[in-house]
Amino acid sequence: MAIIKDIENDYQQWEKKLERFRQESALLKYRLSDMVDSDEENLFLQKAEYFQNELLLKDEMLKKLIKEVQNYKDLRETKLYLSKKINALHPKLQNDISKFERLFLILSKEFNEQMLQNS
Repeated sequence: MAIIKDIENDYQQWEKKLERFRQESALLKYRLSDMVDSDEENLFLQKAEYFQNELLLKDEMLKKLIKEVQNYKDLRETKLYLSKKINALHPKLQNDISKFERLFLILSKEFNEQMLQNS
């Protein structure tokens, strides 16, 4: 029973984290667009292109993770908690989501530092 509870808790945390990253990504893109619009001398344009590309890459990673978590949810709902498939998928998702979180936080920090420098 403890394993089932842990699986359920992890799934719920992953779902919340991914939704939070999706929302933060949308906010960063909005802020980026705002900065480009107010950059009359085009000083920020090269940095903006870099951040746009990085955000698009992160969005693709996020979409993949959301799909993988949905697949995990489908397995979970069929009560295959102890199957080899879910036992293999669980640590992989944990690692992938942790890695994404680190990469996204680095990008977000870099983005916010650039915003402060350019405002």
